[in-house]
Amino acid sequence: MKITVGELIEQLKKEDQELEVSFGGLDFYRLKDRGGCLQFEFNQFVYKDDDGLVVVKNH
Repeated sequence: MKITVGELIEQLKKEDQELEVSFGGLDFYRLKDRGGCLQFEFNQFVYKDDDGLVVVKNH
């Protein structure tokens, strides 16, 4: 699923600005512009395998 930065900001505006954000056990690293797509990067490597299952590996 992809959403625009504007859509994400609109969703976040509805929340208490003092709330912490959880990424379900992933450790947030940074945001990176990948040529027109903003990517959330984590300290873990996350990808889908050939069967479509999500795999998480620590670096």
